[in-house]
Amino acid sequence: MNANVEVTYKKRLDNIVEKTIEAIESSKEQIFDILEKAKEEARKLETQLEELKIQVINVIKEVELCERKEKKCRLKLAFVSKQFGYLSEQAIREAYEEAKEAQIELALKRREEKELIEKRNELERKLVDNKAIIEKAEKLASQISIALNYLNSDLKEMNSQLEQLKDRQALSVKIIEAQEEERKRIAREIHDGPAQAMANVLLKSELCEKLIAKDIELAKIELKNLKDIVQQSLKEVRKIIYDLRPSALDDLGLVPALSRYIKNFSEETGIFVDFTVLSDYKRLSPEIEITCFRVVQEALTNIKKHSRAKNASVKFEFGMRFISVIIKDDGIGFDKENIGQGYGLMGMRERVEILNGKFEISSFKNKGTQIYISIPVRGVEDDQIVGS
Repeated sequence: MNANVEVTYKKRLDNIVEKTIEAIESSKEQIFDILEKAKEEARKLETQLEELKIQVINVIKEVELCERKEKKCRLKLAFVSKQFGYLSEQAIREAYEEAKEAQIELALKRREEKELIEKRNELERKLVDNKAIIEKAEKLASQISIALNYLNSDLKEMNSQLEQLKDRQALSVKIIEAQEEERKRIAREIHDGPAQAMANVLLKSELCEKLIAKDIELAKIELKNLKDIVQQSLKEVRKIIYDLRPSALDDLGLVPALSRYIKNFSEETGIFVDFTVLSDYKRLSPEIEITCFRVVQEALTNIKKHSRAKNASVKFEFGMRFISVIIKDDGIGFDKENIGQGYGLMGMRERVEILNGKFEISSFKNKGTQIYISIPVRGVEDDQIVGS
C-alpha cells in the first residue's frame, strides 16, 4: 500500500515537473523573441541617435555662422542709418532687407536647433526605456535558464548553478553597496551645498520682507546677497549634475569632456593640470569612455583632497589595441603600507579590471603619486593577442 502511494506520488511529481518544464520552455521562447525584437529596436534607435547627434553638431555650427552673419548685418544697418542722408534709397533698402533676412534665417536655425535637440532627447529617453526592457528580458531569460537547468540537471550541475547564484548575489551586494555609497555622497553634497543655500535664501527672503518697509537701501543690499546665494547654489547643483553624468561625454566624446572637466577642476582648486593626448583621438565604446572618465575624475578628486599637490598631469595614448592613461602629481604621496587602501582606489581598480584592463599605482612619500591604466580596445589582453 505504501509502495503504491509512493509510486502514485512519484508519477504526480514527474507529471508536475514535466508540465512545468514545458511551460518554462514555452515562456523562454517568447521572452527570447521579445528580447531579439527589443535589441533590434535598440540598434535602430542607436543608429538614429548617432545620426541625430551629428545633425545637432552641424546645426549648432550653422547657428553660430548665422549669428555672426546677423551681427554683421546689424552693424552694416547701423552704419547705413548714420549715413542716411548720403546713401541712395536702394542701398538703404538693401541694407534693411539683408538685416531682416539674416534675422529670419537665424530664428529659423535656432528653431531647427531646438527641435533637433528635443528630438535627440526624446530618442535618448526611448533608448533608455528600450535598454531597460532588454535588461529585464535578459534577467528573466537567465532566471528561466537557471530553472530549466535545475530541473534537467543532475545534483552536481545543480550545485554548480547554486555557486553561480551565490557569486551573482555577492556581485549584486557589491553593486548595491556602491550605489548606496554614491547616494550618500550625493546626499552629503546636496545637504552641505544647495540645501544649506536654500535655507539661507529662506532666511534672507524673510529679512528682506521686514527691511522693505523700514530701510529700502538695506533691503536692496540683502536682495543682492540673496541673488549671489542663488547663483552659487545653481552653480553647485549644475556641478553635481555634471559629476553624475557629463552630457559632453555622450555628445562630443571622452577627450572634449575631460578637457572641460580638467579646466573647471584647475579653476576651482588652483592645481595646474597638464592634459595631453599623445596620439590621434578616436571615439571608443561607451563603457571604456565612462571608465576612463571616472578613473581620471576619482584620481583628480584624490589629488585635491589628499595630495597637497600644486601640479598634476593627465596623459592619454590611443593605440590600435589599447588605450593607456597616466595620471601624476607632485604631492606628498602615500606611505608604502597605505598604497591600495582607501582613496577610492579599489573602485578605480574594479572599473578597469571589469574591462580586462590593468591598473597600477606607485607612490613615494613626498615624491608624488602615479596611476597607470591600460584597457584593451577590443576587450582582450596583450598576452592573448601575442599568443594568437
